[in-house]
Amino acid sequence: MKLSPENLKQREKFLTPELVRSLEDQQTENDVFTTNSPDHPKAFRTAACEVVSAEKTVFEIVLFWRTDERSEQREIKVETIKKDGKWLIDKIIN
Repeated sequence: MKLSPENLKQREKFLTPELVRSLEDQQTENDVFTTNSPDHPKAFRTAACEVVSAEKTVFEIVLFWRTDERSEQREIKVETIKKDGKWLIDKIIN
């Protein structure tokens, strides 16, 4: 997904204000929500969930690429925090 102001606005309700601010000035073809590259995964699954505290959770997400020529998977971590009663994405570690 190309990161544009319109795309970021559509996802804003799922992101912390701090993450939105850090992404606002980026205009890129890279998928900043998964691999931070233009190589977008074809599928994903949640592999693990670690409760750090009552207000913070870290998910391990497995990304998949499968074609006739390629079969690959990678893991990323997504840190979420509870803010005003909602769970929001705060960091993506890839």
